[in-house]
Amino acid sequence: MADTARDKADLIVIGAGLAGLATTAFAVESGLKTVQISLTAGEMPFASGLLDLLGIHPMERLNRWQDPWAGITALIHDRPKHPYARLGLEKIRQAWKEFLVFLQKAGLRYCGWPESNAELVTCAGTLKITNQVPETMWPGVLGLKEKRTALIVDFEGLNNFSAVQFVETIGSHWPALRAQRLRFPYPLKGVDRQTVFMAEALRSPQGRSRLADVISPFLKDAELVGMPAILGLRRPQAVASDLERQIGVPVFEIPTMPPSVPGLRLKEAIEQELLRGGAVLVRGRRALKVNSNGRRCISVELEAGLAKETLKARGIVLATGRFLGGGLAASRSCIRETLMDLPVHQPKKRQDWHRQHFLDPHGHPVNRAGLEVDDLLRPLAADGHCAYENLFVAGSLLAHQDWVRMKCGAGLAITTAYGAVQAFIDCSR
Repeated sequence: MADTARDKADLIVIGAGLAGLATTAFAVESGLKTVQISLTAGEMPFASGLLDLLGIHPMERLNRWQDPWAGITALIHDRPKHPYARLGLEKIRQAWKEFLVFLQKAGLRYCGWPESNAELVTCAGTLKITNQVPETMWPGVLGLKEKRTALIVDFEGLNNFSAVQFVETIGSHWPALRAQRLRFPYPLKGVDRQTVFMAEALRSPQGRSRLADVISPFLKDAELVGMPAILGLRRPQAVASDLERQIGVPVFEIPTMPPSVPGLRLKEAIEQELLRGGAVLVRGRRALKVNSNGRRCISVELEAGLAKETLKARGIVLATGRFLGGGLAASRSCIRETLMDLPVHQPKKRQDWHRQHFLDPHGHPVNRAGLEVDDLLRPLAADGHCAYENLFVAGSLLAHQDWVRMKCGAGLAITTAYGAVQAFIDCSR
């Protein structure tokens, strides 16, 4: 995009989590001149790389849905204020389909069953329900389903994954597993970045060859090899294929604790595709203020050292996340939206934020706090009407959802991003 487009965008997206990335992707694919602003890397280093659509509803009964579309239909009926209900089933399906196509264009292949969720094992050895799985994790989904014999490996010095814990915890569901601790063929540098360091080491053919030499003596009768998610920050399918060729059996990644290589991988692949599509990505700059003229937003002020920079656009999407992303902030008395001080749906009293029991099956009311919106995903003012005609909201900043407990985080981010972009296009006609 030309430099002048930075100041004359169609759409400004604020936030660099999955909702912000997906919003920018849908906008670019729709031919919009788009600027995305973020101060940090967003929440992607914490993302597993899995794409949940809907796994649990209702929460209080922990009812698991094998068919996510049937679950979403029930959710829309039961929770008319949930963001999914604002979108409707047809728009959700279209958003999901288009985003998976975009990821494939970006070089990341995902696997899953069109009308069914999948189960895989987390690094803690627990079962997780999800919908779309990175291709490098898919052999593990099939291995669990078919109860295939597998060798699970970890590495000396890696503190956030234990093969023994994995095998012992999941044993009743997947008994044909063996655990083995290995020495990674390169010295580890620093505790908190070990998985990222390993992923970088496996970029080279020599690194993969050395790892294959370490694994091969312990294969025995294993039909699969599972390991923490370290198969490269880029081109993971190629890394996996090369390793499989050398050891003779399929390998699969297991999601780990942050920093998450699959999350960073997803972020980098999307951003590279956005740049190829002409998006302007403004990183390391804080959005200070949104300027408006009556009920229309006209520009965003950014910090620029000791000065300020103003970017103009015909529309703005807030995808700033909740507490972790910085879109919401909590004091002892209330929860506030941090950029525009928009009204936040929340319990009336501070003592009502949480239930008495931490693991209450109903969840905590504070986890459903956020911005209320109209059917075009525009935030509401205190009087209940649309606050601004060309301001839209996407992702976890939205109220009336508990994405963690409902296993719909990626689905919420992606589908509301699609809805926000389509609403902007409709309102611009």
